Amino acid sequence: MRLIRLRLVKDMAEKNQDVVLSVKDLHVYFYTNQRCNKVLRGVSFDIKRGRTLCIVGESGCGKSVTANTILRLLPDLSRIENGSITYYKEDGSEIRLDKLEKNGKQMRKLRGEDIAIIFQDPMTALNPVYTVGYQIEEMLREHKKNLSKKQYKAAAIEDLADMGIPSPELRYGEYPHQFSGGMRQRAMIAMGMSCDPKILLADEPTTALDVTISAQIFELMNNLKKEHNTAIMMITHNMGVVAEMADEVAVMYMGNIVEYGPVE
Repeated sequence: MRLIRLRLVKDMAEKNQDVVLSVKDLHVYFYTNQRCNKVLRGVSFDIKRGRTLCIVGESGCGKSVTANTILRLLPDLSRIENGSITYYKEDGSEIRLDKLEKNGKQMRKLRGEDIAIIFQDPMTALNPVYTVGYQIEEMLREHKKNLSKKQYKAAAIEDLADMGIPSPELRYGEYPHQFSGGMRQRAMIAMGMSCDPKILLADEPTTALDVTISAQIFELMNNLKKEHNTAIMMITHNMGVVAEMADEVAVMYMGNIVEYGPVE
């Protein structure tokens, strides 16, 4: 019996080591005009290292709010009423993201370097007064401080080239309004993947892209997963993408996860 108990404890420990992000009983409410909108109502899931979790569900069910809550990017009118968001680092330590100050030093360090996000709408996510190259460099300068000015520029151009953007040296110096919708989306993806994060949150990353470019982006995301053991949480409406990319699937409805299991 003692050997069985020890084996169970060991199995549980190994299982916990695989989990890089754990969301438990998450409730998020929005307060507007003396009304309380219960947007998330007890969301729970785990994301494992080197695995892809796809979240699917109808528009307005809380998928994007879930991703933004993890990175504490919600507006001031929102509040985490209950639950926990725990990030497990490779050294065995853990960080309660829901307890961090959302614009504090520790949270800002985690964003981009450990946990990155690809937003659904690049036109509102990219800053219109800075060049695309500058904005990718900004991410690198924040989290990779040991590079020279030339290395930052070269890395940003390489990131654009990896996304299939033609003439990346020229596009590096252009502004978001000079890019097409699909190219802006690819620039956003380049920014999210530039620091090789431990967790990548992708909110419908290929909405504005054609099939060929989408396949290229998915291949890059899979390479990131294989080479750096990155965990991916992808929000999508495309069940073909789910079948191709997912290891686990969570189905959301009205602020809760109603189905959860392996993609098979």
